[in-house]
Amino acid sequence: MKDFFITYQSEIVTATISFVVALFTTLLTHFLGNFKLRYTEKLKITSELSKRKYEGITKIRKEITILSQYENLCVTEAEDSLIPENIGKKVYTPAYCYSYEALMKISSTLNDLHGEFGYCLRHTSVIYLVYIKNFLMDYALKCSKAGFSDEELRWVSVPLYEGIYKWYKEFDKELIRSMNRPSMKYFTHSGLKYNLLLKIYDLYFERTEPYKYINDEKSILNQIIHNRDGIIAQYGETIIEKSDEIVSKLS
Repeated sequence: MKDFFITYQSEIVTATISFVVALFTTLLTHFLGNFKLRYTEKLKITSELSKRKYEGITKIRKEITILSQYENLCVTEAEDSLIPENIGKKVYTPAYCYSYEALMKISSTLNDLHGEFGYCLRHTSVIYLVYIKNFLMDYALKCSKAGFSDEELRWVSVPLYEGIYKWYKEFDKELIRSMNRPSMKYFTHSGLKYNLLLKIYDLYFERTEPYKYINDEKSILNQIIHNRDGIIAQYGETIIEKSDEIVSKLS
């Protein structure tokens, strides 16, 4: 046996080396193939998510533009329905508050967009979307329970325009930031970070004018609801003053 190994030593070494090289090459090819496959799949998923995210942000930005639009009630309303002091003035009400149909339409649209694209949006973007959507739904419900007609809804909504316009600008900036800093991952919108952000933004929204307008018992809206007949005339002038402030800022 010793003579056998001595005689065929070179052949054995050569065969061993060939086997090792072949085994190494096979394993390397296998692992590289799997890596390439995983990388290709990951790239595909990333590309699809990126497209989906861009589609979602684009749709949301398009839909929320209505939050920046307004109607001049001194133009849209019949002249015989205006009090003399309003004739010739500019009284701006949010376009989405021109009727309950318009108000519920944008609320429903934002709700659908949240369900469709929420998983690919950053936490902050989703929080803005949820808060604005919930606010509009709550406002529609509050005014409907108070028995306001579409015409009354337009007038009592005048003080809302400026505050929600600020929300719109902040939300749009957040969406642009999200688009410029793409994140190639899905979001579940849960956990410590998300809950902390919720608390922070809850404090922020509670201090904004729109939230005070529907929640503060001393607000014009709530005083009108509690004493409609006596308060509408009294606060008509206050609402017009608020509209004049908006006009001066838009000019």
